[in-house]
Amino acid sequence: MLSLLENKKKVITLLAAFALLFAALPAFAAQRLELWNGEIKKGDISVRANGNMQEAAIDELISALGFAPKRDPASIIVTLDGKKIEFWNASNVVRAAGAIISFPLPVSVADGHWWGETKSLLTAFDHFYRAIGKPSSFRWGEASAAAPQPVKAEPTAAEAAPQPKSEEPPMPVKAEVEPKEEKKPQPIAIPKAEPRKDDADTGKSAAVPFTGSKRPIVVVDAGHGGHDPGAVANGVREKDINLKAAARLAELLRQQGVDARLTRGTDVYLKLAERTAFANKNDASVFVSLHCNAMPKGKSGVAGFEIYIMALPSDKDAMNLAIAENREISGGASNAKEVQQNADRKTQLLLKILGDMQQNDKINESTALTEVLHQSARSSGLPMRKVAQAPFFVLRGAGMPAVLVEMGYLTNAAEARKLNSASYRDQICRSLAQGIVRYIREHPVM
Repeated sequence: MLSLLENKKKVITLLAAFALLFAALPAFAAQRLELWNGEIKKGDISVRANGNMQEAAIDELISALGFAPKRDPASIIVTLDGKKIEFWNASNVVRAAGAIISFPLPVSVADGHWWGETKSLLTAFDHFYRAIGKPSSFRWGEASAAAPQPVKAEPTAAEAAPQPKSEEPPMPVKAEVEPKEEKKPQPIAIPKAEPRKDDADTGKSAAVPFTGSKRPIVVVDAGHGGHDPGAVANGVREKDINLKAAARLAELLRQQGVDARLTRGTDVYLKLAERTAFANKNDASVFVSLHCNAMPKGKSGVAGFEIYIMALPSDKDAMNLAIAENREISGGASNAKEVQQNADRKTQLLLKILGDMQQNDKINESTALTEVLHQSARSSGLPMRKVAQAPFFVLRGAGMPAVLVEMGYLTNAAEARKLNSASYRDQICRSLAQGIVRYIREHPVM
């Protein structure tokens, strides 16, 4: 009899525990974060966990800010005062007022929302707000839990716009209207499927290699050379690493039927302008310039793989890197202050040109190429640090998609050792070859 009573108590206790658990489930399922701009709360935004990172609902964030976006299955775009912030499904790259923002996780669409990593979203909208002249001091506030809300299929512009708030007048809402006949180049949407293991191991695409007389031409540029060693640290010279990597990348591309051509195949010096001129003369489909990075003393811990396109600088480090790579045309200046003091006319002219060409087709195409290379680097296990933009003179005038790749930091002792090893350079080059071939197949030259 006592045993039966004890069992009943246990059952009742378990049922009570399950009841409490189920009662708490809605709170976990609908966690939200407060979105603030300065001292003004803009709204509560749905968030979710994705691995060890947190993502927020992009569509809710846009609505909370008072925008009516243009959306389709592949993209969601906000336009105001001629500036755009653009998100693409399955893309790690977001463009805010022409600047590239690299997200650690690809944007995704699920459960009726567009999702993006929380910190990166604030960075992107901070940049967009500054570009349109609006006060920008975004931050996430306290977390809260609420009952799940029914998901609407597609909110209209009127539904998406929030009601006016007493503490701040609503921002003017402008929906983008574009002529149907106009074709806007956009970075491609990356499929979610992972590359086949045998492809990653061999560096070969599952597709048949290019054949025939009209094979795609890729120009591979080994940065620096001759009397210009580039970065030198930990007993390694950049020009040597660049040349070895360029030769290996060209070899892997040729295995795929690509007509790969080197700007330099030996330790010779080439002017920056000669490199893209060579690519233009050879009517290349893609131009890739290979480099190694360096940091000043005290920052030897910085490491990682970086990809750049030529555009207005996305951050201070990117600008300083461009100044270092542009030293040939900037009177030997070693930092931004010296460049300003020297008032180098060529650098200033280059920046002015870039300011006028933010929407240039080649920037869009280079962005698409960058995104594919970024995805390939991540899937290959490379320590991807960032995707950014800066005014690299070596990319100026390229008549094709062009990127500059910083394979790693020679000032980081561990990374310098890896870059000096054939096996690690092979890993880098296989990743680049896979990305380049994929880009060419998805963007055939007509």
